[in-house]
Amino acid sequence: MYTRIRKAREDAGYTRERFAEALEASISYMAEVERGRTGISLKMLTKICKLLGLSADYVLFGEERDADALLSDKIHQIDDKYLPMLDKMINELLLLSERD
Repeated sequence: MYTRIRKAREDAGYTRERFAEALEASISYMAEVERGRTGISLKMLTKICKLLGLSADYVLFGEERDADALLSDKIHQIDDKYLPMLDKMINELLLLSERD
């Protein structure tokens, strides 16, 4: 788990300092997390996943999720007041796709 977090952070272009700052955590804490010397809370796992665009399944178990499942997770995180707008955007994109 810890090496996946570190690799994803590096792949995303975050220094450990910027990563810690974005997560509102100390640099030393994040260093300990990446070395596997300390655990992380569910809240911190969620923040890491959101920041790096990862699924918790991948971080915890190393299993990639398919694109549909990841998209579904993102949609479920959207505030309900924006769902009508999202629905309209999807319908417009579908119309554009039909024209191609």
